[in-house]
Formats: sequence, structure tokens, C-alpha cells
Amino acid sequence: MVARVVARSTLNKLRRNSVVFHILAAASASDANIYFMIAQLRQLFSLDKATGSDLDERAREVQPSTVRRRTEIYASANLVYTRTGIVGTTTIPVGSVASGSDGAGSVGFITTATGSITPGNTVSAAIPAQATTAGARGNLAAGTIRQMTTRIPGAVSVDNPSASTGGRDREPDDQFRARVKAFIQTLSRGTVAAIEGFARQVRLADGRSVLFVRIFEPVIPSGIIELYIDDGTGSIETYDSTFVGGIPQEDVIFAAAAGGEDFMLTLRRPIRDDVSLEVRVNDVVITRGVDWEIDPTRGQIELLAGGAFPAGLAFNDKIAANYRFYTGLIQETQRVISGDPLNPLNYPGVEAGGITTLVKPAGPVWQTINANATTLPDFDTAVVFAAVKVAIQEYINNLDVSADVIVSEIIERAMGVDGMFNFKLINLSGSAPPVDQIVLESQVARVQSADIVIF
Repeated sequence: MVARVVARSTLNKLRRNSVVFHILAAASASDANIYFMIAQLRQLFSLDKATGSDLDERAREVQPSTVRRRTEIYASANLVYTRTGIVGTTTIPVGSVASGSDGAGSVGFITTATGSITPGNTVSAAIPAQATTAGARGNLAAGTIRQMTTRIPGAVSVDNPSASTGGRDREPDDQFRARVKAFIQTLSRGTVAAIEGFARQVRLADGRSVLFVRIFEPVIPSGIIELYIDDGTGSIETYDSTFVGGIPQEDVIFAAAAGGEDFMLTLRRPIRDDVSLEVRVNDVVITRGVDWEIDPTRGQIELLAGGAFPAGLAFNDKIAANYRFYTGLIQETQRVISGDPLNPLNYPGVEAGGITTLVKPAGPVWQTINANATTLPDFDTAVVFAAVKVAIQEYINNLDVSADVIVSEIIERAMGVDGMFNFKLINLSGSAPPVDQIVLESQVARVQSADIVIF
């Protein structure tokens, strides 16, 4: 701007303290700021560059109702209160606060139900409580919640016999961005990316969600693929045994057949395909693979033409089944992938025709770690070791299904903690000297804080 003014006037230069120079400086700074904001504006509308609330906006543009950032979840615990005497009832009011601590500080827990210590007892039954701080910070080891913040007449102490669990941090930008991109890939449907992507979107009302998935396809196509899932805990498998135990507990599919029926549906699904699964006709067990076969994802039983019922059931026949059926995330994921004929609007299904996708829990491979470590001077050893445990847990518990546990990664995460001087891994899951742990396609590596020993 100065050069243009000088070139288009009789001036040969401008003094830096002149009025014209100051006006031109202010104008050029304003123009530069406008260009800078325009450049930033472009980044705000880029899925790869946007962060925070801007990334949330980009996700809403992709799919307003489906893709949402996973919010933080409060950890849950079971608290037990004690007293010295056994006379009368000591009431533990709902809303009573206790606190637990570890190397990283203190976390409060508030009871969500009323409990009591009944006459003749010194200990209460387990009382449910929720962390007052959201996120993984509330996941404390057993025996760490021991301070009674709320004084309760008659009660002298509090404890948590088991670890507090379920706390989860807000989904970070990089994970959320990857999930949004995975969702875009799912729009084609029927592909491996689509099935895995839809599975990653599954979330229950209580906050549990599918975080890790892996499809296993056999080398020789069979029309059946297996989808292994995990929610980050290694304990995703939940099932109901209502229809196990013989004739009184069976699922009666037809109490009296009209005759000719050769396929039918169980009352609940998906079926857990284990030793409890059996089918009876007129209270007599019939042979699987000879007389009948089942699609466990849909609970569809089919009588085989080469078996004892080539023309289907006879008039007035009774057919019933014994089985366990999956609940929780496995059941919901199966509905999303295979569809639900009773609710096709919300569950149309995403798998291709002629393909059966079996949703299964990834089998946890629990890791144990023994290590020797030293800290730098002026650092609290207990605090540093606690942070190292957290770093190792974050690495292993965020591994995807079938991902191996790498020794060098554990050492790198440990040495990345402030205050660490040296870290020597002595034993990893029974291997000494430690070696990388190979995890199969159907497995997922996980570790608990109590199984990490550092000295």
C-alpha cells in the first residue's frame, strides 16, 4: 500500500510516524485479518480440520439424527457401610456422599438409593452409588472409597468391595472424526465397512455402546460371517436363560400345530448357540442337523426334508425350544445388522441378501503386567506409578478386536509419563522375558488396574 501511494503521487517516501503511514498500516492489518479469517472459515467446514463444536456441526450435516459425539458417563459403584453395634436399624439416606482416592486425587460418590444396616448386622447390603465426577476418572479399584463425606449417625466406615466401573470420558475429536467417516462409508450398505460402521453406531439408553468391531469372513464362502464386538470392558456378553431348564421353562412355539408347518420363529432372539439349545416335538428331543436347523440371528427354526418330519408338523403336534438368548449390546447390534421384521422402520437391516451375520462377543484376553520402574528426583513415586498404570490401561483397553499387545508400546507409554526415569518390563501375561502377545481374530486384549504391578 505504501509503494502504491508513493508511486501514484509526487512523494518519494513516507515517514513511519506520518498520518498517511498509520492509516495505511491500519488498513493493511484489517485486510490481513480478513484473509486470515477466511482461511479459518474454510477449515471450519472441513471434516478433517474442524475441532470441538465445529466438528459436531459438521457431523450434524452428515446425518442430523444418527451421528452424535459420545458424551462422558459417570462411573457406578456399590458401597458397603459398617457400624460397631448390632442393635436397631442404621439408615443410609439416598444422596449420602463418600469419596475415594488414588494416585491422581479424590473422587466423590453419591448413593442413588436408600440403604440400611439391619438389626443383628454390622454391615449393610451393597448400596448403589454414582460418581460425582464424569468420565474414566471415576473408575477406581476395589477398597479405595473409604472416606465418609456425609456423616451418618451410627455408621463408622464405608468401603467398595468391588471396583467402580462404567466411567467414560467424552469422545475425543480424532475418534469422533473417524466414526463420522466410517458412517459415511456405511451408506453403501452390504459391505464390510458398512456392517462394521453401523455396529459402531450402536448405543443403549444406559450409555453402553459398541466401541470395537471386527468382521471375520471364512476363506471358503459359506454365506455366514461373524462380527465380533466389544464395548471397551471385555465383558460385553450378556444373555437371558429364561427358556433353559426343560419342559416347564421351554419356549412353546406351537402348542397345537395345524399341520404342515416346516419353519417357525422363537419368541426371543438372537439365540446363544450353545449346549442349552434343543428342540422338542411332543416333548421328545429331535436331532439338530438331521431333523432341524436354526438361524440363530433371527431365531428361525426349519424342519429338514430328510429328517423325521419331511412334510412338516402333523396336526396337533407341539413344538418347543430350550435356549439362551443374547441381551444388551449383542442383541441390539444384531437387530441393527440383520433387521427386525417386527420393526422394519427403525431396523431395516444392513447386511446383504443371502448373507447371515452372527454378532458375537469378542473373547477377552486378560493381560497381566509386572514391571520395575524408577522415577526422577523430586517426583512422588506413588503418583508417578499410578499415572503409569493409567497410561498402560489406556493403551491396552483401547486396542481393537484382534489387535496384538506390543511390548515396545507398553514401554513407550510408560516412559511418556512425567517423572519417569526408567521402566523395565519383567513379565507380560506369563512370558518372561516379555514377548508380544498375539490376539486372535475373535479376541480382544484387556487389562485391569489390579493386574498391573509396578515396584
